Amino acid sequence: MKVHQVSAVINACLGIIRNPATQQVLLASRPAGKVLAGYWEFPGGKLEAGENVFQALQRELSEELGIWVELAAMTQIGDLEHQYPHGLAKLALIVIESWSGELTACEGQELYWSTLDPKTTVAPLLPTTAKIFELLTQ
Repeated sequence: MKVHQVSAVINACLGIIRNPATQQVLLASRPAGKVLAGYWEFPGGKLEAGENVFQALQRELSEELGIWVELAAMTQIGDLEHQYPHGLAKLALIVIESWSGELTACEGQELYWSTLDPKTTVAPLLPTTAKIFELLTQ
């Protein structure tokens, strides 16, 4: 008898934080001790019970980057799914162009303002980050 292991589903939100003056986007490295540590991604994280994607992103950006984003400053531009070895990531993609507070790497991650050209940015990018770069440049 064959047993099929069901992959975990990871419901998460990503903040595509864009500097309106330069059109660069903020990337963060995954800190040591996390799955895929060292890879670069858009900031964000998993939804907690009772949160919608905007509330979750507001909380995550406060925890990870020390910034506050008003719900009205968030625009969801789509969703993306990707099967990682550890689970199926279901990601809400949310653009942010205004926030309050000073960007701070609160979890020991590195931060990098990137152009939308994946050939000239930091590496390695998470597969979902590379896909988002493609979507943003189309």
